[in-house]
Amino acid sequence: MNSYYEPKSERHRSKVDIVYDILISAMGGGAKKTHILYRANISSTQVESYFSALLAHNLIEKSHDLDGNTIYRTTEKGMRFIECCEEIRSLIGLVMNNRRIDPMSDFFYAFDRRR
Repeated sequence: MNSYYEPKSERHRSKVDIVYDILISAMGGGAKKTHILYRANISSTQVESYFSALLAHNLIEKSHDLDGNTIYRTTEKGMRFIECCEEIRSLIGLVMNNRRIDPMSDFFYAFDRRR
């Protein structure tokens, strides 16, 4: 899956960025915890805390392959989380990259809840 977002190694990632990277790593056929750890570039300490939260919120599911290995897969709810992140990132990119838009235009007022 091609994603709008590419992790940047020169900045600190937010918790949402880390969750996104874990969910992307577990898409499709799923992956072992160690593979996700490497793909998402997180520590073994982080894996434990994030996995317990992701499992509790049904963003990933745990199963076993034919060899008895534990496999983690992104759930439908996790896929919706990924889609929402990508949509938000594309909107932020649109706003940040298109500085020629008049800040007083209706486009910017769409983000103002006071209207």
